[in-house]
Amino acid sequence: MEIPTLVVSDPPHREVDLEVAAALLDLDVFSTRLKENFAAPEVMLASDPEKASRFAAQLQVIGFNASILDGATLRDLPWPDPASSLAFDGSRMRATVRERVVDIPYESEVVGVHCRPPGDDRTRRTNVEIDRAVASDHGPTIAAAIQRRSILDLYFHDGGSLRRITIVPDWLGADEEGVMKELLKRTKRLRLDTRLCGVRPRAPFVTGGAAHDGPERRRYSFGTLLLREALESISPDLRAVPQYEFGSRLAYALNPLGSTDGD
Repeated sequence: MEIPTLVVSDPPHREVDLEVAAALLDLDVFSTRLKENFAAPEVMLASDPEKASRFAAQLQVIGFNASILDGATLRDLPWPDPASSLAFDGSRMRATVRERVVDIPYESEVVGVHCRPPGDDRTRRTNVEIDRAVASDHGPTIAAAIQRRSILDLYFHDGGSLRRITIVPDWLGADEEGVMKELLKRTKRLRLDTRLCGVRPRAPFVTGGAAHDGPERRRYSFGTLLLREALESISPDLRAVPQYEFGSRLAYALNPLGSTDGD
């Protein structure tokens, strides 16, 4: 299967004509309202470029904010690279990543994606498991180890290349609110996406696993077979990607570095 073009819902939306939207999406009105109200970006269609362009235009006419992404964009983004230490000084944020010090000057352009599960849904792996995942230096393993934890992904340019550092406050033993406060106060060109805060992460689709037949699991919603097949056609590494990892990639791809630079 060729790498598909993705039509991605990019909330917030305008007032959606639910009756027309339900017919277009082949869903009932209740399920369509869930799509309208879902706070984070999600895939609405994976297809060829021509069909994707038509579908996105139809969604926009009926009130959805929708964008088109080349599926390869998601494949080419870096995997999470958790920081083992974090400090703020007078001119930069300094993180240690796999024993290497990485500096992010406060004037640097940074795209941040903040993912935080609801307070009653923080099933976590142990720090030892995260330690082992980080030591493996394998992106999908790291993404699986930090799922369901609060994370903050920072995307920035380092030496001309796109870099991603992931802050996992629990793993660092850091106060999440304190880290966010310092980051927002000091970083001058940070664009922070918080749409995954409060989103309850779902499990990826697993063949032979528990049925996922709720109204929130239809079409290309996370946890459906359709989405898994689309992601697998983009990259085998994305086949079973956790929801926060997938959501972070979508959020960055919709608003990458340089897209709305204030200079």
